[in-house]
Amino acid sequence: MKKSNILALFITLALCMWMLSGNFKNDAQSTGGDGVDTSSAPLFKVAVQTMTAQQTPLYVTSNGQVEPNRVLQVRAQTEGLLASVNAKEGMAIEKGDSIARIEIDERQLLLAEQEALLQSRQRTYERLQRLAQQNYQSQSELDQALAMVKASEAAIERIRVDIARTNIVAPFSGVLETMLLEQGDFVQVNTPVAVLLEQNPLVVSVNVAQQNINRLRVGTQADIELSTGQSAVGEVRYISPRANEQTRTFLVEIEIDNTDGSLKSGMSAKAKIATEIVDAHFVSPALFSLNEKGEIGVKTVSSDNRVEFYSVDILQSDSNGAWVSGLPKQADVIVSGQGFVIAGSEVRVEQSNTMLGSTELVGASQ
Repeated sequence: MKKSNILALFITLALCMWMLSGNFKNDAQSTGGDGVDTSSAPLFKVAVQTMTAQQTPLYVTSNGQVEPNRVLQVRAQTEGLLASVNAKEGMAIEKGDSIARIEIDERQLLLAEQEALLQSRQRTYERLQRLAQQNYQSQSELDQALAMVKASEAAIERIRVDIARTNIVAPFSGVLETMLLEQGDFVQVNTPVAVLLEQNPLVVSVNVAQQNINRLRVGTQADIELSTGQSAVGEVRYISPRANEQTRTFLVEIEIDNTDGSLKSGMSAKAKIATEIVDAHFVSPALFSLNEKGEIGVKTVSSDNRVEFYSVDILQSDSNGAWVSGLPKQADVIVSGQGFVIAGSEVRVEQSNTMLGSTELVGASQ
């Protein structure tokens, strides 16, 4: 090998050894010679807000519809031609108001006949009474005469009831939804004549999931939002004792006042039924994190500026945020930077004045 090649190889080896010795020296200096990191890297900065738990009412929310308190087909209780229709569809009527009237026909004649027969039988009975007092009449004949009087009285009462039934009246106050017959129609006993709705009170019927049904009680207040934008306050009056076999939900009825008649049945409704009051924190959904177990939670900072992770239960939520349990009564919640720190790490802390749920906060945590 030429001397020049040997010299070049020697120089190259010398340079490599010098460079390696420099790296080791730097590593030893940065670790203090014993492998301990003595560098002063800056701590990650997070923003926090101090939150205090508040007493919060919880609700069960369900969609349903508004229904009349009662829907009744008013039926004829006697037969005959419909002489007149006295109410119009959509008309509000009071209890006892006439809906329609049936021809009396010969009922009045039958009544007059029975009244005359009753007078005759009463006179016969009175005459036999006087004879019986003088022992000229047997007791059996006297009893038979009395029976005839009672029979006539009963016949008269039946005719009077039948005459009264020719006037078909509303059994309760409400709205006449449908008139099923017209003047001149022949009506038989039990023929439907009209459909009557009781609109006060109204009933909101909702179906509640089986996991929530035990949180409800009869008499509990409920807030109602109608599809028209109207709102009302009602009270739970009925909870079904058995679930629907197909949906596994329970029927719940909420009674609402409709004295002024402003609410209509058949509308869609959303019911918010109060269940209990608990201590909870209201947080933005942007503040939620997942731990290594996949549990949803919120990150906070402890008094020694270390990150803590608390698993939380979402009690209820809306478009602005969620009420959660599982946090300490007072907690410094990380509202910015929580996505870059882990539980146990030390951080620099600054208080945030930004309102939770704002666009700035949501963007900072993404």
